[in-house]
Amino acid sequence: MKATYSSLMQSKFFNPAFNSAIFDGPVRIYFAQFHEALALKIYFTLQQQYAGELQTAKDLHRRTGKNILVMLYPSVDAFEMSFENEPGFMAIDDLYEDTIIGVRGAFEDEKLPSVMGKIMDVIAAWDRLPQPSFAPEATL
Repeated sequence: MKATYSSLMQSKFFNPAFNSAIFDGPVRIYFAQFHEALALKIYFTLQQQYAGELQTAKDLHRRTGKNILVMLYPSVDAFEMSFENEPGFMAIDDLYEDTIIGVRGAFEDEKLPSVMGKIMDVIAAWDRLPQPSFAPEATL
């Protein structure tokens, strides 16, 4: 079962400060309005530098229904409420069949490749999953 918006809102990963989102197929970026520039930077980097990988994610999404939810937490405290005892500036977890990538507050431009790398890691992991095989329909 994949996560619905309702199940996300009721999960430990949701923060009431998330009042904005950018959806591009299976990649969904949730953020507080004051992190809009950062969210757009992630979105445009995906579009411009990772177009092939993003298309792969969209193809895989059509088959599996999986999503990547990038959560730009408004503060360190908000991040730690969702990802207890996580020492890094990013954490990864699952919500049903979707993957959550949590980011600990705002980050500098030099950390953008790490965020993009984590998104690419998730797409690569999806691509390694066994694909369902379909038997040809029997003819009468």
